[in-house]
Amino acid sequence: MANQFSVFTKPWKTQSLDELGALVKNMGFDAVEYPLRDGYQVQPSEGARGIVRLAKTLEKQGVGVASLAAGIDVQTTDGKGEVVGVNEPVFEGCGEAGIPVIRICQGFNRALGFHENMDALRRKYDKILPFCEKYRVTLGIQMHYGPADITGSYDTYILLKDYDPRFIAAVWDAGHSGLAGENPRYALDCLWDNLCMVNFKAAHWFRENPASPADEAKWNVHWVTGRNGMCSWKAAVDYLKSRGYAGTVCLPAEYSDEAHVEIYTREDLPYIKKLFGG
Repeated sequence: MANQFSVFTKPWKTQSLDELGALVKNMGFDAVEYPLRDGYQVQPSEGARGIVRLAKTLEKQGVGVASLAAGIDVQTTDGKGEVVGVNEPVFEGCGEAGIPVIRICQGFNRALGFHENMDALRRKYDKILPFCEKYRVTLGIQMHYGPADITGSYDTYILLKDYDPRFIAAVWDAGHSGLAGENPRYALDCLWDNLCMVNFKAAHWFRENPASPADEAKWNVHWVTGRNGMCSWKAAVDYLKSRGYAGTVCLPAEYSDEAHVEIYTREDLPYIKKLFGG
């Protein structure tokens, strides 16, 4: 089974769905990850009907929908752990349209410690799980660098290890894994049994302020093309190929030089395809 290559269409919000499908196809992708957010071609308020319209319109261009990046509106009542507000129409629409993954990033509550945060997040997922099971949709949890985020593969594994990966699973991200200083082989091996999708983007740290004996260093992130990040795409793909990975490979199309996003995306797609042997 061949890998499916998708692109996160966050940079392209002004095109019609037909134009978006034509652009994605022209770039050489099989599918999209679609940002179900206000201001894009399909609004969250359209519910399941809008998600189905999205899938049917792109299908006319020969483009699938591999995943949605969508809010699931899950909140906990402070001090009680109560979970409210699961957005069922998103799951319903994905189930009807055959979209397998809803991808989210997951942050920590800064007032809680590590283990308390893990317990709180699991309470959320326990409430979401019945919707995943009902509509046969996977909730994909992606690591994300930051002072209050699930930042790497190992804490993602700790969070998700007891869930059925058909329904609650991990999205490994090369960019964020690299920023966390992870060896891609070990990071992917850690998550292998819980993996539902892989993202290939690239980044490196840079110092924002001049070196000074009086000042603490301040670091920021620069998003770059695949050959220039802290995580070796080749090492990651070599591991995935050794395990027979046949799932979706998503390019998130995230670059600090936003004026050249399409150029860089067109550069990175043949590179990642070549690594996979395509």
